[in-house]
Amino acid sequence: MNTSIAKLMNSLKNGIVEPIYLLQGTDKYLQRFLSDRISEAFFQNSKSDKTLLIPDDMKDQEIVEQITATDLFSSKKIFILLEPQKISGQSRKELLSYCDNPIQSNCLVIVLEEFGKNVAMVKELTTRFTPINVSSPFENDMKKWAQYFFREKEIKTNTGVLNTIVEMAGDSVGHIANEIDKISILLEDGQELTEDLVSQFSGWKREHQRWEFFKYLGNKDLKESLKIGLSLIIQNETMLTLIYPLTTFFQELLFIKLSPELVPGRGGYVPLSNSIVKSLPQFAKKYSRKEIELALKLLGEIDVRSKTTTVSNESEMTKFLFSLLGKENN
Repeated sequence: MNTSIAKLMNSLKNGIVEPIYLLQGTDKYLQRFLSDRISEAFFQNSKSDKTLLIPDDMKDQEIVEQITATDLFSSKKIFILLEPQKISGQSRKELLSYCDNPIQSNCLVIVLEEFGKNVAMVKELTTRFTPINVSSPFENDMKKWAQYFFREKEIKTNTGVLNTIVEMAGDSVGHIANEIDKISILLEDGQELTEDLVSQFSGWKREHQRWEFFKYLGNKDLKESLKIGLSLIIQNETMLTLIYPLTTFFQELLFIKLSPELVPGRGGYVPLSNSIVKSLPQFAKKYSRKEIELALKLLGEIDVRSKTTTVSNESEMTKFLFSLLGKENN
């Protein structure tokens, strides 16, 4: 559990609910989890009045009117606004004006998945509010989340149990929560939870995240890069969705090769995790300039094929990695 979420949870526990929250990140489970916790603290034992506002489904002005409307009966309302960057024109001005002077009896939770500083709405909102990070956590924070959910279920754990649950379901907070829910149902009263029981109760095979793929790719580990790359594609990725981060990855390596004094990610938002960005200088030492240029050439060819013909993502991933990391190129 990262610092910003921990602070929010402590504030809510103490009965402090702000009129506006900004959640920034793409983890759907965390978005929903925190919205629900805010709503519970906001309404306490009173009847809940929660409205989801989605720009793709509603007109901009309709969204702003709902948020800014005053209630003669002074009833409390909470609004969950998704994709605020899609609101434009006069409606955007009115929304930002509301952010500067919100209705104190209501609560607005803004869910912003964008990070690019060149996106006007990102700059406007992050200037006004300190974002609560709802990006998928890394392994250390996953253990904190596992501890939190076990504590909520009043299940005692040890380091081995925590390591096992993170290894098995640590690709997202949602999967960890689901596994612990399952364990709480299957675990008998008074029964000690062991690593073997966690494995026995779990029918879940661990998925992988992009940062794991880039870690092995940066270290030129063909076997692990191929295993995790194909796993990503089996999950929900395509080569087309990976082209942008892959191209950025190798462009950054090339910049470091040409100008070692440059700071990785110096240009603002980079579609790579912080741990990968910090490791770029180390990765650059493992690649020659010729290999980096080959990678960019291969990615350009994959991009064209993906947009003009029907391609096998598994085949494209395999060909790319073998062409780049195969023995003949090392």
